[in-house]
Amino acid sequence: MPELSVVIPTLNRGKLFHDTVRQVLSQECRDFDLWVIDQSDSEGRAANESLVATLSDPRLRYVHIARKSLPNARNEALARIDCRVVLFLDDDVILIHPDFLHAHVDNYAETRVGGVTGRIVERFVRPNVDRVAAHLSAGGRTLTNMWGTEKQEILGLKGANMSYRMEAVRQVGGFDRNYIGTALLEDTDYSWRVHQAGWKLVYEPRAELVHLSSPTGGVRVEDALRGEKWRFRSTGYFVRKHRGWPGVARSVATFGAIALARAARWRDPSTVKILLDAMKEGVGAYKEGPDQEIPRLP
Repeated sequence: MPELSVVIPTLNRGKLFHDTVRQVLSQECRDFDLWVIDQSDSEGRAANESLVATLSDPRLRYVHIARKSLPNARNEALARIDCRVVLFLDDDVILIHPDFLHAHVDNYAETRVGGVTGRIVERFVRPNVDRVAAHLSAGGRTLTNMWGTEKQEILGLKGANMSYRMEAVRQVGGFDRNYIGTALLEDTDYSWRVHQAGWKLVYEPRAELVHLSSPTGGVRVEDALRGEKWRFRSTGYFVRKHRGWPGVARSVATFGAIALARAARWRDPSTVKILLDAMKEGVGAYKEGPDQEIPRLP
């Protein structure tokens, strides 16, 4: 059993993903295996399988799944790994330091630590708060600042660069597949559940990477309205799940104002209804409860 399993879900990312795999395998830490959960179409799948064959590294594990869903891909990995710590990375990142993996694992020497997130230098996204943060405000807005330079406790982890103690994973289960589309907030949901279970979450700036946020592949959408629809839907689902109807009421007020601002910017009054309907859809998606079981393999 390795100390660490690194998991990289990928979807039609090509060379950026291949570069990320090579960087992970070249890390100074050697006690790990690397799981690639590939959701790519036929051309991308062939290229990824060729990469795995060319590298011929015994630490590299490859699985292709047909379903295109980030939470599901993470759960497929959790069903297969056997380790003490699991680290999730996006498929378009650049690791800054050759000791990146150790920077995550070292934090688990403290028995209360259930999850760790590292410093993320975003190519496009800029912090919207002054302090280190990765959680939702009372009104449902996503508060993000992963540029801090000091180690500290944090309320949420970011999916591009986050690890968990497997003991905590076994306690809370898998990622919620009800976050569909661009799967916004699936990482926030999961880390909040770990936090609520009593585990300490840590921000570790030594575990630093650059997130390229490739405009193609993965769960990216180029249409601004479509991207906002997924954000409204995910927020509606999250607040209904974790904050109940009082949380929904607060978020509707906040996101109603956001919808009006988007309608004014895009000069399209219909935007308000489209976005609020998306939030309503997210709230309604919780009617059947979460879908977060880790699959049982044959």
